[in-house]
Amino acid sequence: MNARSADEQYDPYCIAPEMATELLAQAPWRRFTVLGDAFAEGPGEPCEGYEDVPWAHGVAAALRSVHPDLAYLNLAQRDPIAAEVRARQLGKALTFQPDLAAVAAGGSDVLRDSFDADATEAELARIIAPLRDAGVEVVVLAPFGRGSAGQIPKDVLRRRLRLLSERTYDLALRNGAIHVDLGAHPASAEPGIFGADGRHVNARGHAIAAAATIRRLGVHLGVYGPPSLR
Repeated sequence: MNARSADEQYDPYCIAPEMATELLAQAPWRRFTVLGDAFAEGPGEPCEGYEDVPWAHGVAAALRSVHPDLAYLNLAQRDPIAAEVRARQLGKALTFQPDLAAVAAGGSDVLRDSFDADATEAELARIIAPLRDAGVEVVVLAPFGRGSAGQIPKDVLRRRLRLLSERTYDLALRNGAIHVDLGAHPASAEPGIFGADGRHVNARGHAIAAAATIRRLGVHLGVYGPPSLR
């Protein structure tokens, strides 16, 4: 990860490059791919004091600080639903032969006029299971639990996001995947992580998501540091 600006450096939810490297020092992964929607694609809206770097790129940079030859492929696209992520991205991901994959999908499903949690879960399962069957370590991210979405009332949106977090947790548990629940992150309640549209996270939101993912990978590897430790 690159040197950070002052605001990002002192943000307790972000992570310093040297700490990211320490947490991932034992990481075995050499081929990292990302599947998902706009949140996985990035970048978000700029935020003063933060690098304009998508969270997935931040994770890749941290992994590359340990393995400079890391191969990284981000297949995410702007706002596809989970079924489209599976149809458009899964085959390419498997062809890439990753040993680590991050899946951040379902957020676009939540933002539709009607949300079918069962159908979304089934599509996510059809993404995660083939990756796991191929021996890929999979990280499943649940989105931040706030924001706004046009005509969808905020309380309805928040219930849908909580349900998506629960479903992705269950999927991760059943498939032996790693779950990153951004909806439960303290920053999820802060409006300052979203862009002007209230829907997509900004550069601060991406920096926080990268840090949360790196810390969760560190825990998976048996390395733990307090969330405030930078």
